[in-house]
Amino acid sequence: MTHHHPFKQPTHLTTFSGETIFDDWLPTQFLPLISQVLYCPQSLVSMKVLLINNYPMDHAWDLWQRGEYPGHHLWGATHLKQHDIEVDILPYQKFKLLNKIGRKLGLGDHLEQQIRILFHPQNYDVVYSACQTNTFLLALLRSLHLFRKPIVALIHHPLGQSALQNALFLHGHDQLLCLSSTVMHAFPPTSPVVKKIDYIEWGADLAFYDAVPRSAEHSAAKPLIISAGKTERDHDTLVSACCDLDCALKIYCSAATSPTVANLPPHIEICASTSTNNAVSYQTVLAAYRQATAIAIPLTKTDNLAGLTSLLDAMAVGKPVVMTRNKQVDIDIEQEGIGIWVDPGDVEGWQQAITYVLDHPDEARAMGDRGRELCEKKYSLEIFTRHLANALNRIAI
Repeated sequence: MTHHHPFKQPTHLTTFSGETIFDDWLPTQFLPLISQVLYCPQSLVSMKVLLINNYPMDHAWDLWQRGEYPGHHLWGATHLKQHDIEVDILPYQKFKLLNKIGRKLGLGDHLEQQIRILFHPQNYDVVYSACQTNTFLLALLRSLHLFRKPIVALIHHPLGQSALQNALFLHGHDQLLCLSSTVMHAFPPTSPVVKKIDYIEWGADLAFYDAVPRSAEHSAAKPLIISAGKTERDHDTLVSACCDLDCALKIYCSAATSPTVANLPPHIEICASTSTNNAVSYQTVLAAYRQATAIAIPLTKTDNLAGLTSLLDAMAVGKPVVMTRNKQVDIDIEQEGIGIWVDPGDVEGWQQAITYVLDHPDEARAMGDRGRELCEKKYSLEIFTRHLANALNRIAI
């Protein structure tokens, strides 16, 4: 007769790989806990990230849930749950004065969010910033081993001019995901920070655009060119090019980027907003895109990743694109057969490109179809989020 210890029993616990890791006597009360750890399916083991950005992600989330805003502007937050990653969105700025103080002290933008993170309950695994200007203080503290949580940030544009600030920024981040290969390749390949830098391609929330089916499109009275954007836009060049063309032009822009050309003809309409937020709803712009013959993206000469949002919009709705060249944009619209490049400030180039689209409607439609197909194959929110989840999981290991 075998006598067992009243508080112990023979235990044979095995991992998923089949390896026996306990073959001994074990206190009975520990068995449920150990079994839960060993046998918990991976899909139930969830990571949690704290998301911050340079515009209100909490408001964007509400708009997305109501179907009024595309999910890719939440930079993966809407789809990370599919990869067993929970997202906690830090509410946007509550104390604006702290941001002014941060800029005065050379601590970059959005100091206020970072200070709140330091006092935020530590029930998250990774800080994930969808913008590179939100984490300088956290990176500094992490470099000094005073902040323990890993930091992941998206890099939209080239870094600043200060070598010291750049070094601290790079050293304090665990992973930097570049949205432009030009920005990524600017880092010397022999630099030790290269191992923490990776490339990620942004993608559109196609389900948002598909809520209005393409069968609902209807042509405007005359060919229509739409331009919508407020970052580093050159609407003067676009307007000058369209003054004598037989098409309508409608521009949605900010007051700062509104064209200054005087005495505009009646076929050119300007919708300029003085609001710091989006005064025109995404649905309004989307409805205009649906009626457009082509989407225009006129940019100033820039080293920033300007115009990518509008390019993804155009591809998602299946419209051809005429766009100012920007070396930071990796999608080659001419090579992909989805649009036409124009050099910065080239009025005649814009005239020729738009005239080509107007004179070749079948090719223009084919360009739009190829753009949409490219989105589905390579530039969708699902693909972006999968790559993001892989990066976050690498950091959390």
